[in-house]
Amino acid sequence: MVIPSPRRITTWIMRHPNALTGNQREQLGRILAACPDLAAARDLAHEFSSIARERRGTDLTAWMARALGHGPPPVQAFAAFLQNDWDAVVNGLTLQWISGSVEGQVTRIKLIKRRSYGRASFDLLRTFVLAQPP
Repeated sequence: MVIPSPRRITTWIMRHPNALTGNQREQLGRILAACPDLAAARDLAHEFSSIARERRGTDLTAWMARALGHGPPPVQAFAAFLQNDWDAVVNGLTLQWISGSVEGQVTRIKLIKRRSYGRASFDLLRTFVLAQPP
């Protein structure tokens, strides 16, 4: 039996089970049976993905408890990292507002600034920022 690459296994884990062929499901089942930590990581990853997709930030507390208590070390590290900015994570997974347009404007302004770095006064940069369409 040829052992699939880690990238292929990761792809199988992150896909919906119905999207896998019978052979892929069988191989993934054998791999997960041989490595319980990988099976736990898969379950936690699927649950987190579902929470993010469906914007159920209120369910994150229960997921966090399971991840910190029973998850493999990399998942525990990820969960601990999320705790650093808990309110922002919960709001990002709950609220409908996104900051994409703001980030786009910031990137555009930085590009204008870099393009004329050291050669333009503040007034000229202000004119560029206000005159160029977004």
